[in-house]
Amino acid sequence: MIGKHVKAAAASITLTTALAGVLVAPSARAATSAPAAATSAAAECGVRAHDGRLWCGNSGSAPTREEPFHESPITGLLQSTFSYFTCWSPGGLHGGGNTTWYRTVPDWSSDGREGYVPADWVFTPSWFDADPSKYGLRRC
Repeated sequence: MIGKHVKAAAASITLTTALAGVLVAPSARAATSAPAAATSAAAECGVRAHDGRLWCGNSGSAPTREEPFHESPITGLLQSTFSYFTCWSPGGLHGGGNTTWYRTVPDWSSDGREGYVPADWVFTPSWFDADPSKYGLRRC
């Protein structure tokens, strides 16, 4: 997780955000066992007002893609199970039954660029995925 923040700072990623929503700080429980982590992380999932990012639990070992489509080249790997997402974009239909994809800085990448993961790999509720902008996450 720290590597993610360092990469983001090093890349000097500037975010233009709509500040909305408040989220409690992640607990140590969010990074532990999968069932407990999913329950805890889902409870903590939301956009933080101080940085405009979506902080949420996610499936580990999620490939990040160059564009928000499964056919797009893999650019990295999101290995952590609690991550931040800088924005959202409509894209290809995925297993969650919608077309919402979230962009993040992967834990591993060949070039340090952000990539997209489908919403079904992020523990967001379906009502959030329907319109993430409504809850303060900017559209990419």
